[in-house]
Amino acid sequence: MKTKLVATIIVAGMMFFTACSNAHKTDADTNIKNAQTAYAAVADEANLYVPDQAKAVQAAIQSAKDSFDKGDYDAADDASKTLAGKVQDLGKAADAKKADVTAQWNDLNSSVPGLLAEDQKKVDALTKSHRLPKATADSFASAKQTWADASAASASGKLPDAVAKGSDAKAKLTDLQTPLGIKHKAITEPSS
Repeated sequence: MKTKLVATIIVAGMMFFTACSNAHKTDADTNIKNAQTAYAAVADEANLYVPDQAKAVQAAIQSAKDSFDKGDYDAADDASKTLAGKVQDLGKAADAKKADVTAQWNDLNSSVPGLLAEDQKKVDALTKSHRLPKATADSFASAKQTWADASAASASGKLPDAVAKGSDAKAKLTDLQTPLGIKHKAITEPSS
């Protein structure tokens, strides 16, 4: 009788352990798959606007998946419980950074073409009078090309690159004020 009772307790314990293990396995599998799906939805913008944070979230998902693949379902379950929040935070951070970069680009796009036009008039006048130093002409050509590159980056959806190049173009145009003997009417810095 005692033997049957002990055997029954052992079998019940094994069934409980198996059930708990299966629950961790199922929960971890579901959480990891949901996180992978959610990450895929935000990955492009996250990698463009907040690449370091995107890599950290991707690493967290991979870590949970690695634990799962090794059969460590408890660790996978524990790690996977935070993944949804991390992906959600990543999406919010990417949206915020995109809004910030878009505002910076809009500021640049409203000011740099006017600066280019102002400088172009002076460059044209100095060229006609043969008083335009070659270094100044080269600097102006470089600023124009940098702005063209910024505009192309914007058109292809690479706003962080566009802002970097646009800021560089604006700085070059600002530096040309003294050699060209002009003062730009309105220079506003893009918001950061």
